[in-house]
Amino acid sequence: MKKNIFLTILLLALTIMVIGCSRDSALENNDEEGEKEEFSGEINLGSGTQSGTYYPLGAALAKIWDDEVEDVSVSSQATDASVENMQLMKQGELDMGLTETGVLNEAYTGTGSFEDNEYEDVRVLASLYPQVVQIVARQDAGIESFDDFEGEDFVPGAAGSATKNLADKVLEAYGMSEDDINAQYVGFSDVTDLMKDKQIAGGHILSGIPTSAVIEILSTANGELIGLDEEEIDLLTEENPELFEYTLEEDTYEEQKEDINTVSAGNVIAVPKDLPDDVVYDLTKAMWENIDTIKENVPATEETKIETAAEELADVPLHPGAEKYYEEEGVLNEEE
Repeated sequence: MKKNIFLTILLLALTIMVIGCSRDSALENNDEEGEKEEFSGEINLGSGTQSGTYYPLGAALAKIWDDEVEDVSVSSQATDASVENMQLMKQGELDMGLTETGVLNEAYTGTGSFEDNEYEDVRVLASLYPQVVQIVARQDAGIESFDDFEGEDFVPGAAGSATKNLADKVLEAYGMSEDDINAQYVGFSDVTDLMKDKQIAGGHILSGIPTSAVIEILSTANGELIGLDEEEIDLLTEENPELFEYTLEEDTYEEQKEDINTVSAGNVIAVPKDLPDDVVYDLTKAMWENIDTIKENVPATEETKIETAAEELADVPLHPGAEKYYEEEGVLNEEE
């Protein structure tokens, strides 16, 4: 009797072990299948505000990728641009994002706007064109130098944007902070309206050249461009490796009659590390094969070229899918 009970218990234990092993195996298989099914083919790209360059660029990229890349559906979402795009990517709410290189580095290293909130899993698909600091002022506001904005109503940029972040650096170079201006945190189109109504003395626009908002400000809001001083430009470029001296040449805009000295920063298409390599490869390939179409639709991208697609990445790695394409095209050498 005891022997029969012992055999029954033994058989029951073996049965449980078999079921358990089968369950573990099924879970492992499900996990593997889950990894394979993780990418649905749907990609949400974060662009920018409607009056900036990122917005039309995002729309142009989404259309090209939708048309040219099989099994991928890309939609472009309006955002507050660089900072928000990085935040939403980290939260998994965006699958790609356009961003300025200074913001990208802050996100990757957990500094500045991303202090103690680093996004180490971000990678780069391509470096694009320079974003230029453009300081606009009302012609009747008595602004001759950036110093003159002290105590004035001024728009450094929308809250949480790369525009606002860079405005802080310009203010700092001039020995000021946001406490020294009457700051209004709005987007580019609002700068135009506020200047028309004489509610602000000027604002900061960070975008590719030419910028539709600057065109409108100069032509309809009695605006003019104000350059930065040589000493402050040197300070900005020395302390911020993502910044470079830049000259807006005479007649860049119809109303601009002299060269304007300022600074610029790069910008990139950022993607999550876990976006599949083959998908990123196809996206990269489709973008560069259609770059002329992008330039026709978004004039500010004119300086975008494949030869510099892997440069000025703010010390953030290329995505392996993009890297493979650039290697095939001879953009990267063996040392890189």
